[in-house]
Amino acid sequence: MQQSILIIGAGAVGQVYAWHFAQAGHDVHLFLKAKHVAEAERGFTLYDLNRDRKRRNPMLFNQFTCHSDWSAVAARRWDQVWLCMSSAALAQTDLQPLVQAIGDATVMVLQPGPDDIRRVQQAVGEQRVVSGMITMMSYHAPLAGETVPTPGIAFWIPPLAPMAVDGRRDRADAVIATLKHSGIRAAYRPGFNDQGMHATGFLMVFLAALELSGWKFRAMERTRLQTMKAAQAEVRAALAGRYGVKGPWLLSCVPAALIPPAMTLSRHMTPVDIEVFLEAHFSKVRPQTLALLDQYAAHAAELGLPHTALDSLRAELAAVSHGPD
Repeated sequence: MQQSILIIGAGAVGQVYAWHFAQAGHDVHLFLKAKHVAEAERGFTLYDLNRDRKRRNPMLFNQFTCHSDWSAVAARRWDQVWLCMSSAALAQTDLQPLVQAIGDATVMVLQPGPDDIRRVQQAVGEQRVVSGMITMMSYHAPLAGETVPTPGIAFWIPPLAPMAVDGRRDRADAVIATLKHSGIRAAYRPGFNDQGMHATGFLMVFLAALELSGWKFRAMERTRLQTMKAAQAEVRAALAGRYGVKGPWLLSCVPAALIPPAMTLSRHMTPVDIEVFLEAHFSKVRPQTLALLDQYAAHAAELGLPHTALDSLRAELAAVSHGPD
């Protein structure tokens, strides 16, 4: 069944989901700032690395309608609304105009912060909110070392990693059906919201340590790895204490020394240089990483739990002159 879908945030993530939905015949709309509408209406250039690993065949994507004011949104009926922006951007978004404009639509939350989904649930209503974990790699091409005929968004969706979707079963099933119909593997994972926050915490600490190592896996020194491991343990304890959910045991069992070689090996399993991608993507959303680290440390402090290693990483990362906090 055709779905009427509103994408909020037409960046590297939003464009890719929108493209897949449009190719499957769904009615796709983008909500943008007025200053970006004219450019968007000329269309986006995309590269599907699952089919075009050499980036030789740019695809023009213009099968969508743009909106820049909530009155136009309110004039239509919506099945799904996808929030495709960073946690930092979501935190600065007034959700009330959205709530008033989208009727009974299901709202898909993709942000990794543990409080993101709770804020949306409070605004929209818990029963209407579904959450998911982004499994694809998408970025502004070309990255360093790449060549493309025309700059655009390149994306790669791992074929064996279905997108985890959580929420009320009927709402989640409708989203999963849309994803599968659009060529994106997805699976219902009840409780993923709680377990996923621990995976995100693990990742955010790793990214902080990686940036401090110049975004090079093999440059991660023993001392840095020890601090990273200690900070990850502090985050697990803080999240468990704050939300009452223990993290997956596997995350606590991963030896820190194995992470750099494992990540180095992964460079040979994707059509994208992982180191270059992580630097390009997470440098851009650095405020999100810093905000989450601050949030974890605040939870630990409120609960009287240790956060020395986490504070050390956060302070060192804030001092790095790679851009504003």
